[in-house]
Amino acid sequence: MTVAELRAATTRLLDAMEVRFGPELRLQEDLYWNVPVGEATQIEAEPHPDLGSVVDDVDSVRDFLAQEDSDYVSIWHEADHIAGLFRSIARLDLRPPE
Repeated sequence: MTVAELRAATTRLLDAMEVRFGPELRLQEDLYWNVPVGEATQIEAEPHPDLGSVVDDVDSVRDFLAQEDSDYVSIWHEADHIAGLFRSIARLDLRPPE
């Protein structure tokens, strides 16, 4: 997979989200089970899930966007929070339209 492919897929997905939910997402659930990134692919050991928070994910993404002058990006950290938001949106999509 290339970065360009992932970018194109993400853009297409975000466009579909906007069509379905509008320009502002109203995420209804806060807490969710989260398998820490470092444990998620270590299938030889039982994972120790913790609680993730959509509120925390939103705050972290907004903080990341506010630091646009910084050259440093913690890829695993930002990807983990964005993944939490994508999981929340996926759960929202499983509900029937109102």
